[in-house]
Amino acid sequence: MPLFGYYQGMTAKQWLTIEGPMYIFVAIWMLANVLLFVFTWKKYEDEEYTYLRHMTHKGLPTARGAASVLNLNCALVLLPVCRNLVNFCRGQFESKRSIRRLFDKNLLFHKWCAYIICLASAIHISAHVFNVHNLTRDTATYPPASGYTDIEALFTTVAGGTGIGITLSLILMVTTASPQIRRSYFELFWYTHHLFVVFYVCLCLHGSSGFVERQVNFDRVPFDEDKGRCQPRTGLGCATRDSLGLNPGQCLNTTNVEGVDDPSAFCCPCEDELEELQKGYPATWMWVIGPLVLYVLERIYRYYMCQTRRLSILKVVKHKDSVPVMEIQFQKVPTKAGQYVFLHCPKVSQLEWHPFTLTSCPELDYVSLHIRLVGDWTTALAEACGFYDDQPKRASELPSVAIDGPFGTSSEDLYHYPVAVCVGAGIGVTPFASLIQALYFRKSNPGKYPRFKTQKFYFYWICPGFDAWGWFANLLMDMEEKMAELGETSFFTVRVFMTRGWTKDDAAKLMLQENEEGDSIIRDAETGRCLKHKMNFGRPMWEKEFQSIADAHPGNNIGVFFCGPKVLSQELHRRSNQFTVQCSAQGTKFFYNKENF
Repeated sequence: MPLFGYYQGMTAKQWLTIEGPMYIFVAIWMLANVLLFVFTWKKYEDEEYTYLRHMTHKGLPTARGAASVLNLNCALVLLPVCRNLVNFCRGQFESKRSIRRLFDKNLLFHKWCAYIICLASAIHISAHVFNVHNLTRDTATYPPASGYTDIEALFTTVAGGTGIGITLSLILMVTTASPQIRRSYFELFWYTHHLFVVFYVCLCLHGSSGFVERQVNFDRVPFDEDKGRCQPRTGLGCATRDSLGLNPGQCLNTTNVEGVDDPSAFCCPCEDELEELQKGYPATWMWVIGPLVLYVLERIYRYYMCQTRRLSILKVVKHKDSVPVMEIQFQKVPTKAGQYVFLHCPKVSQLEWHPFTLTSCPELDYVSLHIRLVGDWTTALAEACGFYDDQPKRASELPSVAIDGPFGTSSEDLYHYPVAVCVGAGIGVTPFASLIQALYFRKSNPGKYPRFKTQKFYFYWICPGFDAWGWFANLLMDMEEKMAELGETSFFTVRVFMTRGWTKDDAAKLMLQENEEGDSIIRDAETGRCLKHKMNFGRPMWEKEFQSIADAHPGNNIGVFFCGPKVLSQELHRRSNQFTVQCSAQGTKFFYNKENF
């Protein structure tokens, strides 16, 4: 059966194989939210809450339904950021790529939970503002609201005060997590996101006052949502207890006695009795305690590892790129190609941790990071490492660092595909540095890596201009030379596209040199080496590129790995699905993977 929309043309089987696990998981999660809201709504439609609903109408079940959705997602939102837990789970599905890829979407699921938290919070707040307004109109009717005005109930009660704390911390965390702020002001994002402590403390205390009460004697003093409290037997239209022959304390089985009570009356079944209310109990802590314990244990473990694994910087390398890039090399720790770490330098800041992709492969005797010096923290780190000094610092003078990680990403699975296609746009090439280096060691000693399946590697580099080559161009040149030494020149194909900053004269000059060896534009100024693969001007024609790869490798599983802007990610994802459909007769499948960290 063919599917439509974004996956148009794919059969259900193809969709289930490539995209199904993620969307099935999302469908289960969304269904759980809907069912939880409906179940809670129905619960607060019961007779024990009619007393409150008489005053709040549909505001009470709406607020409580949204609260239940909040409880669920406030529990789930912590799990995707337990990075060691995610790493462990990824490792349990080593042979099941479709499920393993779910764990590469951990940060995406974290954001989705945050969006639902924001939506449920807006519904919960709006409903309770309506409820408080109704409850405080006649404070004698509802004791917990006695003596409060609307404003006082919203801001000075335990429920109101903690609600303000939850809302403000949520607003700050969500707004500063936007891509624009996170890229330009990472420190602001980092510090404000730690307001989660305030958020969860207020969340657990929010219901502790038991402001929402339920009636426990609704069978003896019934309420009607429209008529309100039942009428005492001494009132008009109701037969008295004595005339009905009732003993003291005896109750009827019904509110009205047919043929005796006035049909329009709503009479109490007992003698005069007041409603008995019972305070609600806080339930949020029961939802979040498990994930909170896991997260706290995760942070304790990461802190312990960082404190016991202080690393010395062995070497600092300056790269003459358009934006200064500092390479730091430090003591070797167990890593895998394609992983990333959080870096901490106590000399620069006691609190800040920043994510960087590893640019060294596990086979080297050191671990390296390439850091673009574009912010306050990276600039301060460069100064501490003597990057701007005329004379380099000795190793003993360099500061120590700590790392949190390493943590896995989707690119770790590159070597499980017979054909791998990597696409890096701008600074998105950095995650592929360690993968490209590791390819050489796997090709040069295949017996050491029995699970290495890759027979062909394509690398697409989308460059923004002439000044974007830098250190990565040298890495590609090194790889070309090493593959030539192994006699594997056909294994490694590089496609470089320059999207802007060029003129027609540049393109014409390159066309005249088409038959010459090497590309005169991508060149190492110090050694004179050139990249042997030719430069391309403009943007790739992705349909043509995918068609060429599909024709060259019929019947293969092809892994597509990308790091870069969202617009290009959508294009590559769409093309992967398109050519999986078009090449289904040959059994060719494209599996799309995107870097998320």
